[in-house]
Amino acid sequence: MKRKRVLLTGASGLIGRQTSTALAALGFDVIPVSRRGPGLRGHLLADPEAVASAAHADHMVHLAWHDGPGRMNAPANLDWVGASLRLLSAFAAAGGRRVVMVGSCAEYDWQGPGRMDEATPLRPASIYGAAKAATALASIAGAQTLGLSLAWARPFFCYGPGEPEGRLIGDLVRGLAAGQPIACTDGLQRRDYLHTDDLGRALAELMESPVEGPVNVGSGEAIAVRDLIGAFARAAGREDLIRLGAIDRRPDDPPLIEADVTRLREEVGFAPRFDLESGVRAVLKAEGINP
Repeated sequence: MKRKRVLLTGASGLIGRQTSTALAALGFDVIPVSRRGPGLRGHLLADPEAVASAAHADHMVHLAWHDGPGRMNAPANLDWVGASLRLLSAFAAAGGRRVVMVGSCAEYDWQGPGRMDEATPLRPASIYGAAKAATALASIAGAQTLGLSLAWARPFFCYGPGEPEGRLIGDLVRGLAAGQPIACTDGLQRRDYLHTDDLGRALAELMESPVEGPVNVGSGEAIAVRDLIGAFARAAGREDLIRLGAIDRRPDDPPLIEADVTRLREEVGFAPRFDLESGVRAVLKAEGINP
């Protein structure tokens, strides 16, 4: 039986590494695309058509996006709208059939009740969210004409090993390892978190399913950010390093961002493997901190 080939963009990123492993576990031949690392070499912004043509893939997970400093309002987000749509069209022209495009919960209106299903209005508060939302609308509208089965994944928040500097868990883990005090907000805001291993599996299982259209990807249950921080500090035995309230929260910081994951749970059949405690221990172990 011919194995399915999946083109994976953003394969070397925080989520991409886990998605690659999960896709392989489901029997896919993964074709990662990278400008510098292993896999298919290509420049997605300059020539997405060449990448799609060279992959010879019938499936695609598109994770690649701008991820530099100040990413939420970087103008570079706008470049990825056109590049992503060109990639989608080129993938269809090259014989592709099934696509999972990866958006963000930042597409939604965060000033509403806080629990969001796929029908929650799109009202992004950042260039990043607006660029993702624009790509979603065009991709979903064009899928049938292109002859594609397309799901648009909207991940919520995640934590995992290898987070870069400037992100909450990455900075937290580095501070715990170095024995340095860690300044935090009061942490009362509640967010929906998934371990990146679970997030990668969710994307792989969504790819394998026939589900189309927007699909929230999260745990379905928000926790206080201070509880996540506290779980890491307790597991590392360094609760003394945490300085809750040392940083002011933004006045417009939403009190709750939580995913309704009915579609993910009932139509895709996904369930997380990690709870908070086991997920935190796994991250610390991967980072060389014995919990």
